[in-house]
Amino acid sequence: MASRVILFFIIIAVAAGCASSLGGDTLTDVLNITAVGKQPGICSKCICKDGKVDCSSKGLTKFFPQHKWAALKNFRPTIVDMSNNSFERITLMAELPIEVLNLSRCGIQAVEFAAFRPLRNMRVLDLSHNKLRYTPELIYMDVLNLAYNDLHTLFDMGVFIKLKQLTELDLSGNPLENTELRVFDSGWGSTLKILRLRSCQLTKIPRYFLGHFVNLERLDLSDNHLTRIPEDLNKVENLLYLNLNQNPIRELNIDTVVYWTIRGLAYILLKLKELHLSNMPILTEIGPGALGYLESLEKLHLSFNPQLRHISATALTRPAKNGEDLVGPMVKELYMKSNALSKVYPQLLSRWDLLTAIDVSGNPFRCDCETQWMVDVLVPIVDKLKPNASEAMVCSEPEQMRGFTMRYVHEVNRTMRCVYASNKNGAVVIKSLIGALLAVPIMAAVILLLKCGILALKRATNSDQ
Repeated sequence: MASRVILFFIIIAVAAGCASSLGGDTLTDVLNITAVGKQPGICSKCICKDGKVDCSSKGLTKFFPQHKWAALKNFRPTIVDMSNNSFERITLMAELPIEVLNLSRCGIQAVEFAAFRPLRNMRVLDLSHNKLRYTPELIYMDVLNLAYNDLHTLFDMGVFIKLKQLTELDLSGNPLENTELRVFDSGWGSTLKILRLRSCQLTKIPRYFLGHFVNLERLDLSDNHLTRIPEDLNKVENLLYLNLNQNPIRELNIDTVVYWTIRGLAYILLKLKELHLSNMPILTEIGPGALGYLESLEKLHLSFNPQLRHISATALTRPAKNGEDLVGPMVKELYMKSNALSKVYPQLLSRWDLLTAIDVSGNPFRCDCETQWMVDVLVPIVDKLKPNASEAMVCSEPEQMRGFTMRYVHEVNRTMRCVYASNKNGAVVIKSLIGALLAVPIMAAVILLLKCGILALKRATNSDQ
C-alpha cells in the first residue's frame, strides 16, 4: 500500500514537471492528454468532442495563441464556438480543418492581418455583435456574418473582392453610409444569394448597387429610412424573398413599384415569392396594380401598419396579355393583421379558397352591406384554416354593430344593412342635405323681406308726391 502511495506522488511530480516544460500549461492540461479527443491547452478550458471545440461562455479574456491552436492538429476540429467571451483582439490561428468559426459577442475590436488565412476549409465565419470598426482580411468562406458591429465604411479595405464564393452576407445593424456601398462596384457579388442590410440607417439604395447581385434570392432591407421601393430591384431578377418592414414608405402605387425604362415598362420581381411590408409607420395606401406584377407571389405580409386604411380592390391585379381581363398572383398566405382597414375587397384575390393561411384580425371593420361577403365567404375560410380565428374579426362601426364578431354575425345568419352615416363621407352628405333644407326657408324669408322693403319704399315715395 505504501509503495502505491509513493508511486502516485512520483506520477504527480513528473506530470508537474511536464506541465512546466510545456510553457505554463496546467497540470489539468497534461492529465487531459489521455482523455478521448482531448489536447493540452485549449481543451482543458473548453469541451472538445466529436470534432467540435466548444468554448462558448467560458469567461475567456484572451484569444488563444497560435501554438495552442496548433496543438489541436490531431483532434482535427471542424467546428469552433468561442462566442460570449471577452477578448478584444483576434490573433493568427494555426492550419486546421475548421469549417465553422463562431466569434460572436466577444467585444472584439480588431482582427490581426491574415488571422484566418490558415483556415482554408472555413465555410462559415460569425463575427456578429462585436465592436469592429474595420472589416478584417478575408479570403475563404461561404457565409460571413458581420452584423451589429461599428462598421461605417466598407470602401477602404476592399476585402469583399477576394470572397469569390461567398453566398451569404449579413451586415445588419452597422451604421453604413449610403456612399460607402460603392465598394461593390468592382464586379464582386455574382455568387451572393442572401444579403441582409437590416437597421443600417440607409435613406436610399445607391443606383447600380443591387445590379451586382444577379443571383440574389433573399434581400432584407428592413428597419431603414427608405421612403420608396429601390429602383434597382428590377435588376435582381432571381429574387425570391424581400423584406421592407419598418421603412417610412407612405404609399405604394404603380408609379413607385414599376419603373419606366428606355425599353418601355420594366416589370420587376417576376420571381418573388414572399414580400414583407409590415410595421411601416406611415404607410397609408396600396393603390391599384401596385403589387399586380409580382406574378409569382405566394406569401404577402401586410401587418401592424397603424395608418394603412386602404388597400385597393385591384392592388394585386394587372392587365392580362389579351389586354381585356385582369389577372393576379395565386397568393397562398395572406397576413393583414392589425392595420387600420375598415374593409377587405373580395376582388383583392381571385381565389380565396386556395389560401393555406390568412389573418385579417385586429382591424376596425365597418360591418355593413359592403363587408357582407366577409361574413358569408371569408369567415368560413378563416375558421377552416384555424378554428375560431374569426372571433378576432370584430366590428367597430356602425355603432349598433360595434363589438360584434363576424363569426357571430355569420352564425345568426344576419344580413347587414348599408349604413353610410357612420363614416365621414356619410356625415358630409347628411350635413349637406341639412344645409340645403335649411337654405330654402332662409332664402324665402330673405325674398319676402326684400319684397316688403320694396313695397314700403313705393308707399313712401307716393306719399311724398
